[in-house]
Amino acid sequence: MIKDAARDLAAQIRASQEYAAYTAAREKAFADEQTATLLRRFHRLQLTVQARRLSGGEGGQEEEELKKLGELLQFSPDAAEFLLAEYSLNRLLTEVYDIIGRGVGVDLSQWEG
Repeated sequence: MIKDAARDLAAQIRASQEYAAYTAAREKAFADEQTATLLRRFHRLQLTVQARRLSGGEGGQEEEELKKLGELLQFSPDAAEFLLAEYSLNRLLTEVYDIIGRGVGVDLSQWEG
């Protein structure tokens, strides 16, 4: 029953404006191989910096590279649109996780960036 509700929720998310914008922007951004390569590098750096911060460390050299790469990606309309759409979808998912967590008495605020 719970898994069925989760599947229904996933279908509703796939039907959302945020998901539609994300998939359209992703398709455009990743159609250009150079932009796709830069976006993949950006995401890898994001994960590295987040992992380092979660373990109590500093972002280091990767954080500087992440900032520079983020600035560079803003010059590409397709990349910028994708990153904004990705942020909007992630925000929606975070809100959903928060609602579920609060509903069962679990504080998920520790996972906020």
